[in-house]
Amino acid sequence: MKYRLSPPSRTRTLIKATSAGALALGTIFGAGPVALIFFFATAAVADAFLAREDEYGFYAAMATALLSQIFLCLSLFSAWTGVDAPLIAVLGLSGIWIGYFMLIWGALERMRLIIVCYSVGTLVATYLALGSTTYGQFAVVGMLFYVLSQIFMSLEFFVLQPYSLEVRLGGHAIWLFYYTSLLLFFAAFHCSYVA
Repeated sequence: MKYRLSPPSRTRTLIKATSAGALALGTIFGAGPVALIFFFATAAVADAFLAREDEYGFYAAMATALLSQIFLCLSLFSAWTGVDAPLIAVLGLSGIWIGYFMLIWGALERMRLIIVCYSVGTLVATYLALGSTTYGQFAVVGMLFYVLSQIFMSLEFFVLQPYSLEVRLGGHAIWLFYYTSLLLFFAAFHCSYVA
């Protein structure tokens, strides 16, 4: 995309894809849930598409990432025990996403449908994480980092000016938050299976 500061390369694509792909392999070897394996695998494919940094790659990445959201929801739902205050959780999450869309809506243009679908997937996954007490706090904190990475990425793509200080700082924060979230999801399921 136009906001990236370094050009696309095969090396960067390989690094991004293998980071999530390694967690898929770790989940396979750890006999983790099938849905989680597919979550990491599809996340790796989405990262590879996103690394292309062209329009086709962006749409392919969003479609694949939406699929990964479905697998994440299935993984979290398998351990869902319910939210103590569902109305408060729904209102709080809705407020966050309304504010989020107020920031980026005008810049989305023809990407609105896919961004809305992806955001709904993130919203559902966040709600399920709040009620997945089987996995302790790993899933909840992992989802927090995941949401932050998605919000920062949207700001980078649709709001911030190219090559600005915010973009330079935000790029590092995005990937730090994103891969931290993946590691926490991996830890959540691994710890529950080991226990």
